[in-house]
Amino acid sequence: MKTYIKHLCGLCLLCVLCGVSMSCQDGDWDAPDFSDGVPYGNNALTNDNIITIAQLKAQYPAYNAPFSNIEITNDSKLRVRVTGNDIQGNLYNSIAVQEDATGDALLVCISGSDLFAMMPVGQELIIDLKGLYFGCYGAQPQLGTPYTNARGNTFPSRMDAALWEKHVKLIGSADPSKVAPIDFPDAPTLADAGKLMTIKNVSIKGADGTTTWASKKDAGTQTSVTKYFNEKGETVMVYTSTYADFANTPIPTGKMNLTGVWKVYQTDSKYDPKWELIIRDAKDIEKIEN
Repeated sequence: MKTYIKHLCGLCLLCVLCGVSMSCQDGDWDAPDFSDGVPYGNNALTNDNIITIAQLKAQYPAYNAPFSNIEITNDSKLRVRVTGNDIQGNLYNSIAVQEDATGDALLVCISGSDLFAMMPVGQELIIDLKGLYFGCYGAQPQLGTPYTNARGNTFPSRMDAALWEKHVKLIGSADPSKVAPIDFPDAPTLADAGKLMTIKNVSIKGADGTTTWASKKDAGTQTSVTKYFNEKGETVMVYTSTYADFANTPIPTGKMNLTGVWKVYQTDSKYDPKWELIIRDAKDIEKIEN
């Protein structure tokens, strides 16, 4: 009931803001048409001073260091497309974005719920970088504002929603056809961090038809559960929040193709990356007929 109310409130808010009608289909909804203007973000942002994610990383070598953080002082912008959001509660307080031309990706950390309402998958964005912070949580490149954890590590984390709206402009209407996952590589590199990728022909350890993706019982005092693949070592895993809509869905037995945002994590300055698959919604889980 709590999840239903959360999604209903998000959709009602979108209807009020946009004055559009939406139809629910398989738990999803039709993206709004912004051809008459966008009642969200900063419509004054222009299309000049656009750089690529690769250029951003090159300008700020903090990207190369785990748990790094630096303010962007250059007058520059990114033009990217949303590939993942919080529509089913698994990608928390953030969106994943990629460039159409290069496929390069990163995460944008935003303090707010129902981000999917205004930034559905396929929505193109211009992000004004000046004044935001860039760096890595673990080894995962992110945009946000500084946060220091209990270990003394500072990295970009969730920016205030009002600040985010000053730094983003929505371009046209969402086009999900522009978003297509690539195959998860046998040997991923840091350049793959944050990308939308599909790992194919894999099965989950312990899946017996009743074990779920992330029950609160399995999580204990944590708010997420990690599952490993029979075909991979312990550097590749599936991360699922106990608050995800599909958290209590039984994991299919046998082989699957799983799609989602792949975050790279490492615990310290040593290069020992671990790859976490963040499934966006239940449609990312494809059972293969045996």
